[in-house]
Amino acid sequence: MTEFHDSHLPEALVKKYDRPGPRYTSYPTAPEWSDQYGPEEYVAAVKNAAKDINEPLSFYLHIPYCQKRCWFCGCNTMVSRNVNVADDYLGRVDRETGMVAEILGERQSVSQFHWGGGTPSFLTDSQTIRAFEIFSKRFKLLPDAEISIELDPRVTGQERVVLLKSLGFNRLSFGIQDFNHEVQEAIGRNQDESLGIGLYEFARKEGFTGINFDLIYGLPKQTIEGFRQTISKVITLRPDRIALYSYAHLPQGKPHQKKIDTSSLPTPEIKAELFAQARRMFIESGYRQIGMDHFVLPGDELAIAASHGKLRRNFMGYTVNAARDWVGVGMSSISYINENFAQNLSGINSYSEAIDSGKLATYRGMKLTRDDLVRQHAIMELMCNFRLDLNESSRRFSIDAGAYFAEELRQLAGFIDDGLITIEKGIIESTPLGKVFIRNIAMTFDYYLKADRLQKPKVQFSRTI
Repeated sequence: MTEFHDSHLPEALVKKYDRPGPRYTSYPTAPEWSDQYGPEEYVAAVKNAAKDINEPLSFYLHIPYCQKRCWFCGCNTMVSRNVNVADDYLGRVDRETGMVAEILGERQSVSQFHWGGGTPSFLTDSQTIRAFEIFSKRFKLLPDAEISIELDPRVTGQERVVLLKSLGFNRLSFGIQDFNHEVQEAIGRNQDESLGIGLYEFARKEGFTGINFDLIYGLPKQTIEGFRQTISKVITLRPDRIALYSYAHLPQGKPHQKKIDTSSLPTPEIKAELFAQARRMFIESGYRQIGMDHFVLPGDELAIAASHGKLRRNFMGYTVNAARDWVGVGMSSISYINENFAQNLSGINSYSEAIDSGKLATYRGMKLTRDDLVRQHAIMELMCNFRLDLNESSRRFSIDAGAYFAEELRQLAGFIDDGLITIEKGIIESTPLGKVFIRNIAMTFDYYLKADRLQKPKVQFSRTI
């Protein structure tokens, strides 16, 4: 199947499919989780998971602090220029991790450890060492574990890169967004391109072979030519992986986004062209598309996994190291363990109060039903590998997947007519053009998006294009 290279998406399809929809970092999505799910339910899930002693875990640490809030940001962050505020926070993370470790007992192996935020490089060197030791004193990082961290080049010096290497980190994610100065001014970031490029080149000299760049399309002041220049610079630098995220303008839920001049946002048609152009440029320069918005070099383990239909995804991103269960610690962090989702309180005061009282900070979650698991598999296969083998679903869940998804298969007819998918011998597969619309295709299998449940929407999703 040939790749789709056109930098101009069909306008009729953009208009038809550009609508709000989940990004499917989870299924069921977070709005469906219940606030009746609390620490007791989470503890029960962890106790059950503790029995699988030989199964590795994934861990996520959330560092919520930033020195300054970027106006485009959609993350759970707190602004502070006082690095000492992290001391008390790490103390609570230590206590929370200790509580979880005690319940997990002998289940101590970790295959993936990711630090996100906020800005993890907000921490000082000593705080960074302390945060790492909170986990290393309780859990065993496997020899091939992926140990990754998100970095803001504005607050990350060369000494920090050296420290991270010495601790065992092997993947760095650089927040670039866009090299264009006007765009950066329009999002309140003001990051000179020399900062990102200089830090990247130093990390390469230090031996880091796993470096990601995070880019965003759909930002204010972005133009086709301006973004082309950014993509050209990125291709010249040759990072191992590129995340090309769609900007979600949701000021109702993120009030700081009101600082963005909406008149400077690209139109839906221009935004679609920004993505299509970047996609074409990356593919023509040798990158391979992974999932809906990532691009990797052909020898990358993600590309190899995708070629065998083995790519996986969780809240930490696309990976081959994701364990069946992952544990999140810190404010707002999310866990998925023993087929349960659980999320910590998203306010620093409420999170602190919960931990100080000797309890876990879980405030909402969900135990998945059998139907949730069947649909989770279908959606994640499409989102990660652009195909769904109904024969495999039938074997995996002891069902007749064709009959189970009879209504969904009828709904997919429109995607077939539009040239976005094919269905042959029980295998649903995206066409090259269909990869751009994979969120829309996956939404067909989402029980919670059925028409009779949409009369009172619970959340405003980002747009799919």
